Amino acid sequence: MTIKDILFKAYNELKKVDGEFYISDSQILLQHVLKKDRLFILTNMDYEVDDTKCKEYFSYIRLRKNKMPVKYITKQCEFMGLDFFVKEGVLIPRPDTEILVEEVMKNVEDKKYTTVCDVCTGSGAIGLSIAHYEKNVNVFCIDISDEAIEVSNKNCEKFGLHNVKIEKGNLLKKQVDENIKFDVIVSNPPYIPLDEINNLMEDVRNFEPHIALSGGQDGLEFYRKITKQSVETLNSGGLLAYEIGSDQWEDVKRIMQENGFVNVQLTKDLAGNDRVVTGFKK
Repeated sequence: MTIKDILFKAYNELKKVDGEFYISDSQILLQHVLKKDRLFILTNMDYEVDDTKCKEYFSYIRLRKNKMPVKYITKQCEFMGLDFFVKEGVLIPRPDTEILVEEVMKNVEDKKYTTVCDVCTGSGAIGLSIAHYEKNVNVFCIDISDEAIEVSNKNCEKFGLHNVKIEKGNLLKKQVDENIKFDVIVSNPPYIPLDEINNLMEDVRNFEPHIALSGGQDGLEFYRKITKQSVETLNSGGLLAYEIGSDQWEDVKRIMQENGFVNVQLTKDLAGNDRVVTGFKK
């Protein structure tokens, strides 16, 4: 089959179940199978694809028809200009989270911070991006999930980072017990209220790990825990930075202020939604 024939068939299969993204998803999956870029796909419609590659491709199309996210199928996700390895069991990094990374890096450079802790690291997207771009910073990544530890270690090795330590842990409990201190604590914690999980898109609800999504009954459970632990694990003048849900700014600000954090500020994402909250330990 030619690329033109393959894409025509894929478009027809995905159109009814993949909404507005059926064309781009079909093309991305073909790029993945052929190891070619989008320009090649679009300018070589008469290119003949062998049967083995065709079978592989349409097996991926079937996975997508069943709502598996494309990034889980390709096991790739671009974030902060880096090509992260992802798989089922870890949250897929979102572009909005880049706002959180950028805010942390601004403060690292401005205040000459040297130690950063990424809590609920998942694939390592936040912590490893900071470590990649801020070579003089030591980054500590924590997650309770074995899958997250495996994936973040693979990404750390992939990027050749030597200023990173990755460890399994229950938030900052061990660091509190051992009196370990950081200049920055950053987290994109689970923040979706429990009763809203079933309302998520099928792609998210059926495939992404609920442990990385559910923030307890009101979505604020992890903000409370991490903020309280950060009081004991941040150096004086240290930064606490969170990604939040679009309606959580006032609640998270209150939690941080009740724990003594000052200069608590909000940063919106490119769509104008509330996205990042930062504050400093006195």
